[in-house]
Amino acid sequence: MECEIDKERRNALTVLGACLLASSLPNIANAGEEKSMELVVDHVMFPLYYNNQFLDIAEKVWKELNAGKVIVGDQNPTYKGVYLHSRSFYVEYLSNVKEQPYWSNTIYFIVPKKYWGFYQNPALVSEHFLVPEFGCGYQLISPEYPHLNAKVAASIDYDGLEIFISQALKEEITNIAGQNWTLPSNGKIRVHKDLKHAHDIVVINENRKTIAPLLQPNPILREYL
Repeated sequence: MECEIDKERRNALTVLGACLLASSLPNIANAGEEKSMELVVDHVMFPLYYNNQFLDIAEKVWKELNAGKVIVGDQNPTYKGVYLHSRSFYVEYLSNVKEQPYWSNTIYFIVPKKYWGFYQNPALVSEHFLVPEFGCGYQLISPEYPHLNAKVAASIDYDGLEIFISQALKEEITNIAGQNWTLPSNGKIRVHKDLKHAHDIVVINENRKTIAPLLQPNPILREYL
């Protein structure tokens, strides 16, 4: 089914939940390339801890937008998700099961695997995913992953979603894998001065309405200025 996440990813998230939050970024293993490359976003994850009821709220809010494509995934042994697809990237809320810890907000960037060797001791690595460090605000996803947003969104015209990040996260992602990267030239990622931590991530639409995270007490996260 179109809404299913493959077994390899489920296994990766299960391993992630079992790991201790003790990994750290390693030293540089390969010299960085001089030429800057442009970051490519696949999707943004907003996690929930054992809260499938909130998925119903997200589904309702997103469907009321009448924009993009909303998909509700089936429950699997690790989590259940709801997804909002736009042409450039998608947003997901994942509700994990009791046995899993609380994951952190994460942007998934498509990065060729030839650069993955930079991370000598990643927190988690599988065939298609690499987590440099838990809570760092980003993960690497392989261009060969069979469920990239581009495969689902090829027929979607809507492209009104944008991502706000902190300066702290920008400094991290522009040096992914020891390389020089630039933010997407389509303007889909921008720095917001009131976001401070690497995991402070906000997605808005063309009407300046917050798409995720929803129902937050922090006014910066709840409503775009």
